[in-house]
Amino acid sequence: MTKKEAISIITKCASLYAANLCDRQLAFVYRNGNNSPAFLEATFRANNFLHFTGIKPPSGTKANAFYRNAIDRRLKESDILFRENHTTELKLQVLRNIMLIAYSARMIGDYAGAHVDLYTEKVTGTTAACLGLIKAGQSYIPNTVLKEDIRNLIPNPPGKIFAILRKPISQPQYTEITYQSPKHKVNIKAFPPDLIPKIDDHLLSQLCASQSDQH
Repeated sequence: MTKKEAISIITKCASLYAANLCDRQLAFVYRNGNNSPAFLEATFRANNFLHFTGIKPPSGTKANAFYRNAIDRRLKESDILFRENHTTELKLQVLRNIMLIAYSARMIGDYAGAHVDLYTEKVTGTTAACLGLIKAGQSYIPNTVLKEDIRNLIPNPPGKIFAILRKPISQPQYTEITYQSPKHKVNIKAFPPDLIPKIDDHLLSQLCASQSDQH
């Protein structure tokens, strides 16, 4: 992969990040190993984007500035340094998948991979690409991207995601559902009780209507 190709990928993905994830919070709602409903909240900010790319920035480059330059299409080849362990290329190959994680994540669980030089706590994603998450305050934040089958990174059985909710960070409650499993009845009864107060009344009424439609 050339630096020109890397800049093209990063620039396109920065736009996707702005449209889908930046300054937003997701709630991944899933069935855990005991088949009970559970959820994990992840917060996405501008300074997380650099981590996704795997780029080793030149000395003095701030994460927020890198993201702004990507959004403004101002990245130069001198801004791009590939890591010697080749993880930069691997991350960039699946970066677009991760920018669409609000729609595409299907599994979630505790990280149990064999990467000795990687620290992350939770992993969500698909059989093609994964997002690593670490706890920060009341929610999780992203800290890595992996081009791997999630089933190789988490203990069996994986948590199966049946819904993903999204909201702006500035708002207290979730206002939209970005993913609903076609194999799972997504209604108010299916959600963890401690998630219900975090759901906007309008969205809650839709879920309640969904529940009554299924009777």
